[in-house]
Amino acid sequence: MNSQPITQVIVCAGGLGTRVAPWARHIPKEFHPVAGRPGILHLLDELTALAPARVVVVYHPFYEPFIAWAKTTLSRGGQAAYQRAARLPNTDPPLHEQLDLRFIPQRGRYADVTSVLNGADHLRAATDVLVAFADNLYPHDNPSLTLATIPAESTGVLVRPYHPTEAARRGVIVARRSGREPVLADLVEKPSPDRARELETEHGESNLWLLEGRTRLTRRFIDQLRATPMTPGGEPKLSLAIRQYAATEPVRLVVTDSAVTDLGNPQPDPTSSLAPLAG
Repeated sequence: MNSQPITQVIVCAGGLGTRVAPWARHIPKEFHPVAGRPGILHLLDELTALAPARVVVVYHPFYEPFIAWAKTTLSRGGQAAYQRAARLPNTDPPLHEQLDLRFIPQRGRYADVTSVLNGADHLRAATDVLVAFADNLYPHDNPSLTLATIPAESTGVLVRPYHPTEAARRGVIVARRSGREPVLADLVEKPSPDRARELETEHGESNLWLLEGRTRLTRRFIDQLRATPMTPGGEPKLSLAIRQYAATEPVRLVVTDSAVTDLGNPQPDPTSSLAPLAG
């Protein structure tokens, strides 16, 4: 009998949280408390549904001492070690201990593209890869599980319905139909208000979507990403690489209606039940 295939996941956590610098100097934004737990634990809860899964977390080297602690507490047996040290009664291990969880420092110029390529170096070369941005949490949905169910060798991105007030903070996707499924026709990264209105007029709001913090990439995409020269002085953006890829290969749109908690946003979505704790 064949064993169940292992899902491969890259968690992009290589930023320094400059929008929340007063506290991000002390703790990675992905570990900011959310409903009484480090935010990254909510992401690991999401990824546990993919088990068996190999999860590579790409972190900024500035946080090396912090990550050394995280490796101890989040690895297999971490909760049991704490319970022994605190003389607490044993409880069942957390579900995320089912994951093959690894932490690697980001190498090279800071960018989400760099995180993806660093993570891919630690994964099997012939398999699709899920990418999760660790500062985005979805309390009412499991977008990684949904992305994992699209056909193999398919690139897909998580999107939410378009809203004009959100356009300036996100990538705006123009959709077209490929059979019954919406696919990416164009992507505009954080358009100005005037540019957003132009898109609304040209395409209609029903054909616009907002890019979210999960995607599924094929190995063909990653190979193309490696071969793409990086612009000197600029931060290479994964969203723009996806736009380029969509010119020749279909990129599926996977829709979520969940509220989002953005751990790098000083003013998180107040509708989310996982809004970061004050302090």
